[in-house]
Amino acid sequence: MENQLSEKESLDLIGQMISTAKNNLQKGMGYIFLLWGYMVAGISLAIFILLEFLPYETRYTAFYLWFLMIFGYPLHIWILKRMDRERLVMTYVEKLMKWVWIAFSLSILFVVVGLLVATIHIVMAYPEIEPKFEYIRWFHWLFMTPFMLCLYGFALFVSGKAYAFKPLVAGGIFCWAATLVLLFSLHFSQILMVQQVVLCLSAIAGFIIPGHLLNRKERFHV
Repeated sequence: MENQLSEKESLDLIGQMISTAKNNLQKGMGYIFLLWGYMVAGISLAIFILLEFLPYETRYTAFYLWFLMIFGYPLHIWILKRMDRERLVMTYVEKLMKWVWIAFSLSILFVVVGLLVATIHIVMAYPEIEPKFEYIRWFHWLFMTPFMLCLYGFALFVSGKAYAFKPLVAGGIFCWAATLVLLFSLHFSQILMVQQVVLCLSAIAGFIIPGHLLNRKERFHV
């Protein structure tokens, strides 16, 4: 006859199963956060430096560095495939979080496309414009970084709650606070440089630090 578990043993077993599920949910995710965290932090820092030292007429070409983010996707897919090979089962929460980050990526893509269309429309509508009104061509792009940080905050906060990992929650709150700072600073004369600094700090707080902590927890607890 099989041994019957006592009430205490049953509760301990359930607690171990819940703890194991949480740890399995976190396994391998640290590399994803580190990949995008270092890319965003590095590119934003590089743009900040270029804005400082490039001639005024060409300084805005620094923002073309954001196209380098495209090269992160092959590595992102490779990491996900490796995680899928090592994963025994995908929980419902993991599936849900997968779609949260897909929705996050699509939201940024739609905003970028929308801003590009708006820019083309403005250039075609005002082919010649007085220098003092030149800001009309690009002012709407100032909302791109705050919007990104707001989405970062949402995705990180939800991920932190799903993974039961407080550093991600804290990173999400940091990104939300950074969004408010940037919105309050839209008319600051050095707003472009301020945005890159805040974006770099947000990537460190929201992605890099939690990524390293997740990998450390994985090595010692998962």
